[in-house]
Amino acid sequence: MPAASPVSAIRSPTMLVFADADAVRLQHIVDFYSLLGGGQRDAGLDGSQRSVNELAILPGQTHYSTSAAPALAQTVTPFLEMAMPAAR
Repeated sequence: MPAASPVSAIRSPTMLVFADADAVRLQHIVDFYSLLGGGQRDAGLDGSQRSVNELAILPGQTHYSTSAAPALAQTVTPFLEMAMPAAR
């Protein structure tokens, strides 16, 4: 049995942000998000089954341009401002 990933032990809501022309392979991004519990099921019509973790892939960006892109602040601000869920 493989050892548990340190990523899967993270309990705080987490947002992963990558660029669509990032140096990180898309499959690695998806695998990373999956370790946080994201993308494992449909969120349901009302979104109640949505993961507290989020994945953002910024269009038209590279690994080098993401930090200066206006889309970064537009994407992460709502996540940072949301109410924290109750502890698990």
